Amino acid sequence: MKNDGPDTGGKAILVTGASSGIGRATAIQLAAAGHTVFAAARRLDRLTELARTTPGTVIPVRLDVRDPESVRAAVATVAETCPDGLDVLVNNAGYALIGPAETLSTEGVRAQFETNVIGLLDVTRAFLPQMRARRSGRIVNISSLLGAITVPGSGIYGGSKHAVEALSDALRMELKQFGVEVVVVQPSFASTDIDVTQHMASGGGAIAEYAPLERQLTAYLDEQMQKAVSGEVVAACVVHASTTARPKARYVTPQREAVTLGLLTALPTRLTDALKLRLVRGAAA
Repeated sequence: MKNDGPDTGGKAILVTGASSGIGRATAIQLAAAGHTVFAAARRLDRLTELARTTPGTVIPVRLDVRDPESVRAAVATVAETCPDGLDVLVNNAGYALIGPAETLSTEGVRAQFETNVIGLLDVTRAFLPQMRARRSGRIVNISSLLGAITVPGSGIYGGSKHAVEALSDALRMELKQFGVEVVVVQPSFASTDIDVTQHMASGGGAIAEYAPLERQLTAYLDEQMQKAVSGEVVAACVVHASTTARPKARYVTPQREAVTLGLLTALPTRLTDALKLRLVRGAAA
């Protein structure tokens, strides 16, 4: 029988983007379960507060995934406590750039991919050598349902998550020979302190013809955020993906969204386009 239960041994786990939202909730839950958690983010003050107030072992690590020197320093910080390296790397750091693609600046698009894709890859490559040498380890990449299904206004963010999906698939096959597992978590909308509309609000309006779509998209996102699950619900899935003895390749959270994902990836494209447009436009009705 396949064992999908927890591995009860304490692990060394680094969580990027741990100063808020899903990353913070994940760090708290992992520490409560008895793991050594390296909570990594740019805001060291928030991480210090997290370590001070969280039961268990939480070690703050200043990390900017877009800064190679910061990544190297994070590896050194982990080595001070765990000379053999990490058991699990949770790549959670990222943000959502939302808006019609034509209205978004090249600089903004580049920053989105540098954080969500290149930063994730650089952090992964930095911690992989010790996993390979030890012939064990796990990488958990936080994607999104929008990495599999794209709605109007999510092309850039969804594109970055599509890249994470493809990269994860390749890594899973490339690293299997070294005993290193790669898992993807695909959350739906989660209620965190990240405003997914802020970039659209600041970058939009440059092309008047898109104003109706931007209003519809804002209403749609507001509606989805009102129905969103908590960051703790997503974190529970990430914790399971990080610690279960035999993980699946992908986890959808909340689980009910797996039906939506399956439907929208199975139907003909012309039909799914119509359904998605109706969802976005209907929110503003």
